Amino acid sequence: MGLIVRLCICLCLCLLFFDKSRSQFEWIAYDKIDEIMDRVNSVTAGNCFNKQPSELVLPEEAVYQKPSIEMLKKDIIMRNRTQLLHVRNIAHRNALLYSYLFQRLFDFEEPGLTYILLHNAADVTGGQSMINGSGIYFDQDKYYAHWYKNFFNKTIPLFGPYAWRADDFYDAFNWKNEWTNHTIQEEDIGAGRNHQYTSRYNRGNEWYSKWLPDQTRNDQGRGKPVHTVQLLLAERMYKLRDVAQNIEFYGPPHPEDPQGPTLWTRPYFDCGRSNKWIISAVSPIVDIYPRHTEYRHLQAMRNLAVAVTDIDFIMMDINQCAETGQTNAQSNDPQSKQPNLFAATDKCKPTTRCEPLMGFGFRRGGYQCLCQPGFRYPPYQDGPFKGYVIEKATQEEYANNFDCLKVELYQQIPQNFYQSNVEIFAARTRRSADSQAEMSNNSIYNGDLSKDPILPPLIESLSHVNPIAAISSPTVSLLKSSIQQFALFSGKLITGFDNDDPEHQKKKSRSKRYAFERPSRVASVMQLYDRLNRDPNLCELMTEDQLTMPGDVLNDVDIQFESQARLALTLSHFLSSFYQVVNPAEDFPLRKAELELTDEQLIGEVLAAVGGDYKAVGVGIFFDRGKFRNYRLPYFGPYAFRPEKDISRKYTVVDWAGLPDGYENEIWFRTMKARWATNADRSELTEFWLKLFIRSDYSGNTLVHHESGFPLYSYAPELKHGQWFPPTFQCSRNYTLPRQWIVTYAVPFFGLDALGINLEFKGVVRVDTYLSYLDINQCSMPHYVPNAFKGSDRCDYQSTVCEPIFGRGFRLGKYKCRCRPGYEYPFIDQNDFFNGDAMDTQWEVLMSNNSRMSRFDQLKCRI
Repeated sequence: MGLIVRLCICLCLCLLFFDKSRSQFEWIAYDKIDEIMDRVNSVTAGNCFNKQPSELVLPEEAVYQKPSIEMLKKDIIMRNRTQLLHVRNIAHRNALLYSYLFQRLFDFEEPGLTYILLHNAADVTGGQSMINGSGIYFDQDKYYAHWYKNFFNKTIPLFGPYAWRADDFYDAFNWKNEWTNHTIQEEDIGAGRNHQYTSRYNRGNEWYSKWLPDQTRNDQGRGKPVHTVQLLLAERMYKLRDVAQNIEFYGPPHPEDPQGPTLWTRPYFDCGRSNKWIISAVSPIVDIYPRHTEYRHLQAMRNLAVAVTDIDFIMMDINQCAETGQTNAQSNDPQSKQPNLFAATDKCKPTTRCEPLMGFGFRRGGYQCLCQPGFRYPPYQDGPFKGYVIEKATQEEYANNFDCLKVELYQQIPQNFYQSNVEIFAARTRRSADSQAEMSNNSIYNGDLSKDPILPPLIESLSHVNPIAAISSPTVSLLKSSIQQFALFSGKLITGFDNDDPEHQKKKSRSKRYAFERPSRVASVMQLYDRLNRDPNLCELMTEDQLTMPGDVLNDVDIQFESQARLALTLSHFLSSFYQVVNPAEDFPLRKAELELTDEQLIGEVLAAVGGDYKAVGVGIFFDRGKFRNYRLPYFGPYAFRPEKDISRKYTVVDWAGLPDGYENEIWFRTMKARWATNADRSELTEFWLKLFIRSDYSGNTLVHHESGFPLYSYAPELKHGQWFPPTFQCSRNYTLPRQWIVTYAVPFFGLDALGINLEFKGVVRVDTYLSYLDINQCSMPHYVPNAFKGSDRCDYQSTVCEPIFGRGFRLGKYKCRCRPGYEYPFIDQNDFFNGDAMDTQWEVLMSNNSRMSRFDQLKCRI
């Protein structure tokens, strides 16, 4: 009996371990998702050192639609790829920053060890939901460690500070024993054991071979693009210098280059550090090598290091839908031509089509199945079939459900109206004469109505409302005169004016009020926006209030511009941690104490921040009075911006304290100062713990704790502590700043007071973004949602429901009217919804002189 039991157990175990159906039900076949999931689950922190290098990487096709410069200029970055976009921006920003500082400053003025460590940690804390790790890795014998005593013009073997989000569940200072995501661990990967990250035998160093080693020889700057910076510093308060200073430095590749400034690695397991599956964005850091030498013919601008930023692979959404179109195949970007490994793994039926959803991460069901054109949902189905519901269905449920019904009796989209339709349109109420002249006469279906050979006579024949006058035929008989007399009498009786009297023809009639009419507030906002875009010089004749839009225009701004807000938050975290951790009076056995921040370092920070994010107009750091002691003026506010809206390598940095009005009275600065200057309480901020491990000596034989303390801690704000301000048109005097519509996000940063005990308000970090990148949502929303454009769509609320279309910018009409459950799309035009642009155009035609030619009443679904 015992033998039979053992055989049964063995049989069950065999079926369990050899069954390749890892899905919830056996009818779902083993596919690429199961294969990648098996490879992900097979590697852990305990066995990663025993795995083969090929087992620690995943195929490159596992990550789809990786953002690149070529894609940023042409395609729309969907919301499920904003995390990757932020990772790419931070890597590019770090490469620009260190390239500028290493070439601009002398050795002893360059960023020190603690500066670099805190900067990497701020990248992780500032991008809490987007970035898993950040670091810079130098090539063999390429880093000049000037922060060591008596170590001038000497290099150390390897230097690679890398910070990642650590697991603090069992830490002593975490008395709640909960994961906080507020603990950052950072090590010098070039020191201690397993420090040879340049070796081809190293596991997980694919980022090294992307740009290093650089084989550039004695031709200085060959192949390295030149970035141009124009500096406008303050001569005194409220007065800029007359002559600008132009600076050129070598940096990452130009955006127009085929490779672009950032490359991506394959997903890999970060063994021995974060112990996660991650994917990295890599950008090169350029500097001259060797530095101080008599043999100048050996000097050249080379890629001496790489800036690496990581993101958790498991947190990224996958696209299970089949690939459609040839957008990627026609692109010149090599990174956008990679196929999608998980394409066509959805379970949508032939009568439906697949559409990916965001926020599901690496798991099944992150899609929805919409009906194909010519099909409709069953009466019991409320909207598209959700993928996560289909994936959980049984085989019988899947076979009998999730299908769309075929639409019968199609209608053809009307193109021209003939005399037989006169009676239908003659009964429509006329608009008043003054309002008709302001309406557009264009239609997306006919183009210019005046060019149609049939429509002008028809419009003439329908000049009045009276249907009897419209249908009377021109004859010379007695019947004609009788009909005409009766028509005139009936017209006067019905409409209240005589059709033959020219004065009565000009008489204004009352117009019908429609529920679809757009509020005048929306029209005034768009009129102001278009007016200043056409002629920016008009701002000189307008007041500050007239140049500011209402605050509820910024609906959904915290989601659409989250990456730009986190860019400002990252700068705030770095400044807050630096002013709370660094003490220039400290003395260490081997290395020098960290010096205070200089104006050149802060200029490099804002310059790199605006250069790394194509959506940012400008980035600035603004100190309160007397808080930046290492400067000759009481205020210091470096603000960097791109003079051109296109992605370029030309930047301008201006000290805002030298502008005629300064910045201390700006609304964003006064608001942040009034909130935090007297209430910088630690309890209201977020505490971050830093576990810093540095090399023990020049050679980096072992790792030791940071001498300033272990762990270090600092208090910094979060996104909720900052504030978005209403859109304003930046009307700068003398054209110092670009004149355009901007949206401003401001967040404070803090430091220790003069006694080194309490926190105090140090200043504000500000980031400006283009208003033109903000999507408008015209669909209906609850009354408590602040949105100036809500309810301004033209959808028929009885038969259709409004859905916004993202990625189209600050323009009206970017929505679609989809049929409600129980209704079907009636036309045969390979579509299943009504476009918002067509709805708006037909509404304008309806309200114009050609209102009888409008198809607005036909743009609705039928039962």
